[in-house]
Amino acid sequence: MISQILLFRNGKGNKKLFFKFAGKMVSEKEFFIRKAIGWCLREMSKSNPDEAFDFLMKIKDRASGLTLKEGSKRLPVKLKSIVLEKRYSKIT
Repeated sequence: MISQILLFRNGKGNKKLFFKFAGKMVSEKEFFIRKAIGWCLREMSKSNPDEAFDFLMKIKDRASGLTLKEGSKRLPVKLKSIVLEKRYSKIT
């Protein structure tokens, strides 16, 4: 997944392949896997914020807070708040 970070930053990369792998690994407990998914989404959101947002919303119930926070970091403020609100509203 990480090999595509620079590509995602520039609006390239194989998003379909990333979504396939990330979707299967989103419940992983390993810190760096959760971080890597978030990093990729963060970079993807710079050129494709809607796709990153849509994926974050699909995984929000299974993803760690780390993945959601990192993945939404570069989204427009409104989209970022929706991603994080959906995650943390269950706790409160």
